Amino acid sequence: MNFQKRPEPFLTQYKKEKTMGNDDMKNDVELVKSVQKGITEADEIVTEIGDRLLDCVNLLRTEQSDRVFMELSEGMKNLNHLMDFIMEVRKGIEHLRIKGYDLSMEAFACWDNSLGIFREMLSAFESRDWITLSDLIQYELPPLFEEGKKGLSEIKERLQEI
Repeated sequence: MNFQKRPEPFLTQYKKEKTMGNDDMKNDVELVKSVQKGITEADEIVTEIGDRLLDCVNLLRTEQSDRVFMELSEGMKNLNHLMDFIMEVRKGIEHLRIKGYDLSMEAFACWDNSLGIFREMLSAFESRDWITLSDLIQYELPPLFEEGKKGLSEIKERLQEI
């Protein structure tokens, strides 16, 4: 799987519109819509990445072929893209907070904490420690992804109230 769905840089779009002279309220509404769309996409992407990595783990336990290693490598790259995507959503929320909207950043805590797990996964992958890598993917990622999706969903609900 190649994570083709790259995050739409909604902050970049927002800044372009702002410099073109649109009023702040209209831009805020557009940013909220973009962040909501990004969260919806993130939910789907997180599920797909998790499922693909679990498939890789199941294959890795029975075969250690080039194909499996390529799939794992692609999965690791996708995690990196996912974190870039989450950071874009975070920037959008931070910008809205600066503008005075009452939005909590607490939902991003689990994503911040995930960096340690991702580093462990990368280290295990690079050292070819397939047991550790498999365990991290199978036992650490699913609860992390569920918590992360829940937090993003809470932000999306809060944005709908704005």
